[in-house]
Amino acid sequence: MPALLLVLPAGCGDELSGKTTTPDGYATYKGDGVRIAYPEGWEVDEAKSPDGGARVQITPRDRVKTPYGLILLSSSPDAEARFENQVRDRRSVIETVTDGKIESDEEVDVPGTKDARRLTATVPAKDGTDPAEVMSDSLDLLREGGDTLTVVVAAPQRKGDDDLDPKAVVDSLRLSG
Repeated sequence: MPALLLVLPAGCGDELSGKTTTPDGYATYKGDGVRIAYPEGWEVDEAKSPDGGARVQITPRDRVKTPYGLILLSSSPDAEARFENQVRDRRSVIETVTDGKIESDEEVDVPGTKDARRLTATVPAKDGTDPAEVMSDSLDLLREGGDTLTVVVAAPQRKGDDDLDPKAVVDSLRLSG
């Protein structure tokens, strides 16, 4: 299914529960069966992957200081057979390549999925124009139809970069279709 971009006003509700899922100061990305909050004013870049999936990067307009905040959504169709390896490999990269520390790694209940794993991690300050520790919150999802979706929200921990709350963004995720 092609990704569709539709920005809804902040405060849109969850049609299932009536609860607001978009925090104040955030807009909503909606496309490819996903709805998720992101800081107002950030840029959305969508692309198709070679396997027919989608890749969405949401970043601040000002990307002079690196690292900068990032919301990444990556989907792959019919990828159930690769899901466990994908989950394992992503965790290995955090620990071995970035010297990151996994803070939590647990199975969670996400409606519309067969399997859902939530991971929080911290990566130490290293490279970039303004090195900073990066905290992330993420989901690895195996959807009912066998498609996979990975959502990563990474926020540098430096003064003045307070507009991205990884937990709030991940908590706002809703699946449809």
